[in-house]
Amino acid sequence: MYTDIFKQASDIVDVCEVGYFSTLDENGYPNVATRSRVKSNGIMEIYFSTDTSGNMASSILRNAKSSVCFRADGDNISLVGKSEIITDMAVKKALWLDWFIDHFPSGIEDPEYCVIKFTTERVSMWVDRKVYKFGIDEITEITSRCGLMCNSCDFKEPNDCKGCIASNGNPFYGKCPIAHCAQEKGLMHCGQCDEMPCDNLKDYSCGDSEHSDHPKGARLDVLRMWAQQLND
Repeated sequence: MYTDIFKQASDIVDVCEVGYFSTLDENGYPNVATRSRVKSNGIMEIYFSTDTSGNMASSILRNAKSSVCFRADGDNISLVGKSEIITDMAVKKALWLDWFIDHFPSGIEDPEYCVIKFTTERVSMWVDRKVYKFGIDEITEITSRCGLMCNSCDFKEPNDCKGCIASNGNPFYGKCPIAHCAQEKGLMHCGQCDEMPCDNLKDYSCGDSEHSDHPKGARLDVLRMWAQQLND
């Protein structure tokens, strides 16, 4: 389940230009304000801009705990995590957008211009009239070669399936060519392969069978996320 939900959650964030950003004031009460999303790495990390001397920056410096909510076409995703204020010039330059000049007239070097980096820890979603809740640690754990999140697979318990990693590429239904291919190359998962996504993986992820990803390409996003965390 989480394989598809991760993709859906990332897609919601990607189409939303604005998020509802909540911080805690000095008395522990939430303050909510809209902020334009500058950049996002799926649901893992999201970047915003704000004023260095503003209430939001002050709240984050005092208490990093925060949350962000996005809404698109009736679907809603709420992310809980921690924020940090970034004043590094290289980061500020990389994330600068032309319209920022209306708020920071001195440009990139404006002392009031800073970046918020929000890192997600927990996710709560309302998608297709269903509720999903999970922690980031549940989706960052590498549980398969192909990007499937085996711990949430509907076939795991009924079939006493150990998954392709624990079973050395032989889950409950038999030999998995994707898993064996990765193992033969000495890879932990397909996201580490220079050929990703190969034709076989595309068939698994983007095909039309009932066992393909819905939405298509979901496990490819998971593999990219796993690969990124191994590189960090």
